[in-house]
Amino acid sequence: MKDKMTSMERWRSLVDGDPVDRVPVFPWAIGHAATTMGYETLGEYYSKPDVQLKCQKIEKELFGYDQPVCLLDPGYYGEAWGTEIEEPYREAMSAPSPTVPAASNAEELEELEVPDPEEDMPRFVELVGSAIEEDLFPIVWIQGGWVSHTAPQLVELEKFMKWTRTDPDLCEIALDKTAEFAIKLAEYFADNFGTEWIPMDATPTDANILIRAEVFGDIVKPRAKKVHEKVLDLGVPMWYTHYCSDHLKNIEAGHIEDIPLGDPGIIHFGPEITIGDIKERFGKRNIVCGNVDPPTLQTGSFDEVTELCKQNIETGRDSSNGYMLGAGCEFPPRAPASNLYAMVKAAREYGQY
Repeated sequence: MKDKMTSMERWRSLVDGDPVDRVPVFPWAIGHAATTMGYETLGEYYSKPDVQLKCQKIEKELFGYDQPVCLLDPGYYGEAWGTEIEEPYREAMSAPSPTVPAASNAEELEELEVPDPEEDMPRFVELVGSAIEEDLFPIVWIQGGWVSHTAPQLVELEKFMKWTRTDPDLCEIALDKTAEFAIKLAEYFADNFGTEWIPMDATPTDANILIRAEVFGDIVKPRAKKVHEKVLDLGVPMWYTHYCSDHLKNIEAGHIEDIPLGDPGIIHFGPEITIGDIKERFGKRNIVCGNVDPPTLQTGSFDEVTELCKQNIETGRDSSNGYMLGAGCEFPPRAPASNLYAMVKAAREYGQY
């Protein structure tokens, strides 16, 4: 079935609260764009801003999905602090990886100075500036204030987790530093490039498999809330937050609702939480993003993926503030191209309004 709107028209209508012709598709395809373009590894894609931008633009055009370009810092939000980053030039890698953290002890942590975006993140500044100049209305990852953006970007995750029990004050120092960093980065982009972009964050190591809901509420939520409020005050349209992995206890405790996403904001959970539950709990206040099982996207057949997408669409499509079909996490970088097409095809066949 032929689309009645362009992908950008559909995306802007969704975030503006206007009607759309069909369910938008936001596969969260990031590294997969490099695979589509024939790169054997993701090293060039993540380390070179022009490659990251070009790959995403072409894949979006090729498959017809609605996700705008999603931009990540080539230094993976740690290099600016002095953390050593391994770019994914090895085939087994699907993203950059911090190897030697900037702080190995409390003294080094306390001495860390918040980076300057222009001086310490020139590749990311170039990437974001180019996308906004091209009117691509990008999603821009703004990382800070969460455990996921602090360990291992500043300190080793194992050390941070130990500190939650032995030295929680050090955890708060680290989280405060990355929160300040996130706000400073967003302010730089707003001051220099305007506010036609949507900030995004993802929170895998803040999930309850690692962080108890009580700890999340005490030390993570106040920083995440501050970052979100400060960035929204800059005039950006809204936040997009991906609650990766199992955040059920954080939901039950009411923590998630306390972290503002704007009006309406986009909320996205992993497949650990059903799209029906997400719609019921958050659909009256946020745009909800569907969460098709990533392992099935990686290994399932075209027909299996199509059926999962159909089920997700049928459940989520009438969500009060809008719905888009997506993967439960990043679309696997080496998943079959046919399974990415299956998401778009399912939206066209089963998601018409």
